[in-house]
Amino acid sequence: MSKDSKKIPKLFSGSLDDLTKPGKRTEEKKDLKSEKKQKTLYISLDTNRKLIELYGEEGRRQSKIVEDAVDLYYYLKRALGERKFDELMEVIKREDVEALREYLTEKFKV
Repeated sequence: MSKDSKKIPKLFSGSLDDLTKPGKRTEEKKDLKSEKKQKTLYISLDTNRKLIELYGEEGRRQSKIVEDAVDLYYYLKRALGERKFDELMEVIKREDVEALREYLTEKFKV
């Protein structure tokens, strides 16, 4: 039997109190955590830089779209006058493309 006991390792040879005690922290775990954190931060900085560039481009594009929309709104309001502009906005609010097309061809024959 002594040969068999040497082949099969014992999983636990302590008392139940040893099972319930918190494990000791080793320096190896701390080093691995800090190393992982450093790698993550390095990757994150690179990724963040790329994301900032993308968001910057998208922000400039969106800003230009909004600027054009605001310009169009005010130029139309000035060109059409208050009453006709309000009429046009009512047709636009219906969100019916065909109704808008009919309104524009009826009112603004080119």
